[in-house]
Amino acid sequence: MKKLIIVMLTIFTAVLVVGCSGTGTADKAETKKETTKESKQANAVKKEVKEMKSNLDDVKKAISDKDKSALQSSAAELHKHWLEFENNVRDLYPLQYTDVEKYETPIFYESKNDNPNFDTLNDNATGLDGALDTLGKAKETKAKTSEVLDKAVDNYSKYVTEQVDEFVAQTEIFTNAVKSGDIEKAKATYVSPRLNYERIEPIAESFGDLDPKIDARINDVENEADWTGFHVIERALWEKKSLEGMDVYADKLLTDAKALQAEVKNLKLEPKPMVAGAMELLNEAATTKITGEEEAYSHTDLDDLNANVEGSKVVYQAIIPALNAQDKKLADQIDAAFNKMEDTLANYKNGDSFVLYTTLTKDQIREISDQLSHLSELMAQTGKIF
Repeated sequence: MKKLIIVMLTIFTAVLVVGCSGTGTADKAETKKETTKESKQANAVKKEVKEMKSNLDDVKKAISDKDKSALQSSAAELHKHWLEFENNVRDLYPLQYTDVEKYETPIFYESKNDNPNFDTLNDNATGLDGALDTLGKAKETKAKTSEVLDKAVDNYSKYVTEQVDEFVAQTEIFTNAVKSGDIEKAKATYVSPRLNYERIEPIAESFGDLDPKIDARINDVENEADWTGFHVIERALWEKKSLEGMDVYADKLLTDAKALQAEVKNLKLEPKPMVAGAMELLNEAATTKITGEEEAYSHTDLDDLNANVEGSKVVYQAIIPALNAQDKKLADQIDAAFNKMEDTLANYKNGDSFVLYTTLTKDQIREISDQLSHLSELMAQTGKIF
């Protein structure tokens, strides 16, 4: 994986050089025209926020009543409304855009589940209500690219910290189940910590040797005796159907998870490797993870892929302010590609999880792979903002 990262960073750096050479300055007339356009967009956004709040009230009532049918229709209307004006929000208020997306998207996809989690929906509806209030009061800001990127790194760092803290908590639940010898409980709690880890994989190389200790597959190690982490236990659960001897691996996994948590607290992120990591991760997902090798025994690969997409999208959302200033068209393309990817993966939802990889057809696998590759290529073009 490290060799692949080096290659991708080299490609990414080349993109930066090309992108930086094409920077230009608009004339005064064009600037005035753009300012007028943005003012009209801002007024339109304020109006749409009020209407979206009305849509949200319908969703909240359906959640309160636990009315699945009303939930699906109201959440679909809310989502449709958001898609109609989200581009304006992204252009003018990128930070507020990210907050709305954080809550609205999960509401839409959770509403489509056969058995929606109404507690989770309620939490997200409350969060969205607050995000819309903030958006309704937002003011346009113009900041230097360097300042915007510093803010992007700060926002992403907070996200990573949140995910790592949850990762440790979920890993402890999983390892306790393993040590108790409860195979079914261990299987049931395996995916949750995996999702937290996969969401922050865009910066996996920053973890040093902790990444292979936690996430190595059997083909990643020369000597099987040196193999540790999730996938050793995964094999024991699904292939060997025995947890004999797994106590030591469970203890080691939790120790490494806590070491990662400590390391993240002192981690200094930089914009360029952050985005390059997201680009590389999407490329890896499209070429190797999509083959089913990641979760070779549990076949929960789609859960991993979805988490990879979620984590990469957070990176993209963090750099939107800087990207808007350089290339709004590219921002539109990336946004559309993420939406399409999310819609495609939603077709394979199964309750709170996804269908097993082994149930996919070759055409379905190819479709997912092609969309992941397209996302990776688009993320590579964001080099022009640095």
